[in-house]
Amino acid sequence: MLPTLGLSQPSFLPDALYNLPWDEWYMLYGGLVLVFNTITSALNVLRARRGRGQDPLPALFGLVPFFGTWSLIVAYLRLNPTILHAHLVPFVLYVGLINAYAVGQMITAHLTKSAFPMHNVLVLPLLYAVLDSAGPQLTQHIGIGWPSTLGPDGGKYHVAFVFLCLGLAIGIYGTFVVDVIVAICDYLDIWCLTIKHPYVAELEERSDKKIAYPQERKKAQ
Repeated sequence: MLPTLGLSQPSFLPDALYNLPWDEWYMLYGGLVLVFNTITSALNVLRARRGRGQDPLPALFGLVPFFGTWSLIVAYLRLNPTILHAHLVPFVLYVGLINAYAVGQMITAHLTKSAFPMHNVLVLPLLYAVLDSAGPQLTQHIGIGWPSTLGPDGGKYHVAFVFLCLGLAIGIYGTFVVDVIVAICDYLDIWCLTIKHPYVAELEERSDKKIAYPQERKKAQ
């Protein structure tokens, strides 16, 4: 990116960073923003809990699902480089749905004043895959491990497993979204994406007659 913009290379900047392409600069920028937002948000929460006279440390446990999930994601891609280089798109979609489901759980818990969601069922297949892939690696390096049920990296079962996880995530997250929408619409007595007009008895009777009259006339004929 820097050579394309016509910027000269400073003496302190290494070649690898100076020749970094556009997409990797974008990922670096996103990572810095993520770290900054996470730290500042955590500081805001700690400050607010101290102001209310509450212990600030328990609030930090809410970061455990985030770091735990992303540790499993990195570990799985490290143990299965074929998925990283050849089948990354379905895996990225699966990871995106994991995050979307976690965010949805946090929003609904906040609105309903429920306990903070510390679990995400979509992470369980990923945990299984990491443990399954780690077995042969442990056997190779320390002599103590377990056989893999999905087979070696690059096998057809790993690819099928990724698409299975994607389908599972679509089903669970889709069901979650529908349940939330239906619950909100029922509670507020509204319709989704359309306006629900108030009930007026006279108008309802007239509309019923207009609908029923052609049918009655058809039966009479």
